[in-house]
Amino acid sequence: MKTEPLSYFSRAISLWVVLCFLSACGSSDPQSPEERVMHTLSLLEEAVERRSVSDFMQHVAEDYQDHQGHSKKDIRRLIQLQYVRNQNIHILSKINELNIQDDLATVELSAAMASSAAALGGDITRLKADTHQFSIVLRSLDNQQSWLIESVAWERGWN
Repeated sequence: MKTEPLSYFSRAISLWVVLCFLSACGSSDPQSPEERVMHTLSLLEEAVERRSVSDFMQHVAEDYQDHQGHSKKDIRRLIQLQYVRNQNIHILSKINELNIQDDLATVELSAAMASSAAALGGDITRLKADTHQFSIVLRSLDNQQSWLIESVAWERGWN
């Protein structure tokens, strides 16, 4: 079955939305810049679980621009669309790298998205899910106290 370009893009955005927060640290008072980045990811996860577009979008920079030229406004629309299309989103992810230099953080991760948790169980080579690799850039506006998503790039596959 051929995937429509919008459908592929929508799945990638859905996956990005949910996996931005995977393996996030739940500390209520993060101390290190790495813990603060993970705390931001945790807040994003909570927003998705509550299906709160506004809570999610408060962590996206006003000048957000992804590798396909989408703006913050475009991302808001795509997230809303995914909430309508997908009542259940299950994610399996692996953070490959987290780096912070000055006021920029980069997160490299692999993720699989499926409509049921069973499709994600077992051996990684037998997943029945869409898999993507993501490169996420976050920017701190206040000396590494809080972080905003500045851009995201993705491609199909698992690393």
